This record gives sequence, structure tokens and C-alpha cells, in this order.
Amino acid sequence: MSLIDPAHCPSIRALASRPDYAALALAAIVRVPLAPDPPQLLDRLMNATTALGATASVFTAAIPEDGREPSSFSLFACHPGFAHSQHSQGPMTHHPWFRFARSHSTPGTDQQMPCHLEADSASLDLARQYGFRSCLVIPTAGGVGRIEMLCLGSKHAEDFEGPEARLVRTLARSLAAELHDWLTVYLQRRLRENARLQDKDLDLLTLEWQGLGTKEISSRTGMSTASVNSRFQRINVRLQCSNRKASAKRAAAYGLLESA
Repeated sequence: MSLIDPAHCPSIRALASRPDYAALALAAIVRVPLAPDPPQLLDRLMNATTALGATASVFTAAIPEDGREPSSFSLFACHPGFAHSQHSQGPMTHHPWFRFARSHSTPGTDQQMPCHLEADSASLDLARQYGFRSCLVIPTAGGVGRIEMLCLGSKHAEDFEGPEARLVRTLARSLAAELHDWLTVYLQRRLRENARLQDKDLDLLTLEWQGLGTKEISSRTGMSTASVNSRFQRINVRLQCSNRKASAKRAAAYGLLESA
């Protein structure tokens, strides 16, 4: 589904005053976690973005990896030219929006985005060309060290400011939460399948994450200490981590230990 044509769309604050605004937006938002794959998720993010009255949106997550550059996951529900142009400037995890998300726990607008570097101004100027004349950044923390950000854009200046925008902020936070839930399930499934992790592996990683040593884990599980150490060695190889502490941290960052 195409996003609203920025040349003809009313302001978000004007849309939010309509009696059916919240119901229509929520109807689109609740469909987000039902997406079966990333392409369908992008389609549903586009629908939710449109329902909120925004011109464009971007969702980005940074997932920590053991001793390596964090991996990232991004969705660009906007003009495709923005994703291409932004990539030439650098990853979204280096964007001033994402830097704001790293250091804040509550939403903020473009008026709160500091420009410390010349590259920051260039990034924000580029975004304005693609429907982000004003924007709202919603930070979300997920897992251990995982940072997520949803940014909604509008072609209208100051569209996310003032008391009229409170409903929009509330709905945007709901959308960010649904994206977080979808990504958590997706990451869990992908890492578990790629590393061939069994329930018993997750039990061991959970005990390691809780700070238990080999003897305590052996006592809890009924495994010999040699078996505990041997199994952790295999887990480390499959998770591509240097030691079992790092393996547990990676599993926790991907949300795998939440339900173990």
C-alpha cells in the first residue's frame, strides 16, 4: 500500500482531531505483530504509518554481538530513494535520530535533535527531502543492550508539537511496542534455528546468565561438570562466541532467555 502523497495530505494534528482517528490507527497497528515475514511487516508498517497520518517512517534496531559491530535490522516505510541515499551516508545506527534513541527513554521531536557534527545536519537535511520535515522519534529498549527506534515523519513543520500531538505520541508508542514484539519473536526464531539451539541449551544459558558456576549448574541439571563444560563449548561454537558468558549475553540480547 502506498503512503499518503505528501503534496496532498493534511497535518497529523488535523487528522488526530477526527473522531475515528484513534480507532482507524489502532486497527492498523494491531495487525503489525501478525506479519509472517519482514516484507509483510514493512507493508503493515506502511499501513500503520498512513493511518497515523504520517508521511513516512523508519524502524531500526541494533543488536549487540560478541566483540563485533552490532548487527542491525531496518525497515524504511517511505520513498525508496531515502533508504538508498541514507545508505550512502552511513548506517541508520549512526543517524542523529538513533543517537537520540540511545540516550533517551521517552519520545522526542526533531526540535530536540542536536547536531554535533556536520554529518548530522546533512542526514537531517536528507530526511527532510523524503517526508521528514518534522519527526517524532520513539526509543525502545529490547533485550540486553538492544536499542530500537521508530521515527515518524511529516511534511508539515512542528506536526508533533503541542497538546494536539499527545494522542499521536500515544499511538506511535503503541506501534513501536508492536514492532518490538514482532522483532523479538523474529530474532529468537532466527538465532535458535541458525545456532541449532535446543531447550536444554537455553536452560544452561539461562543458568549461566543468572551467574551460576559449573558446579552449581551441574547440581541443578543433574549433568556432570564435564558434560556441562562440553555442552557449553558446543554452544559457544554455534553462537560464534568466545566464551559461555558471551554466549549467554548474546542469547539474552536476542530475547531467547526471557521464556527459557
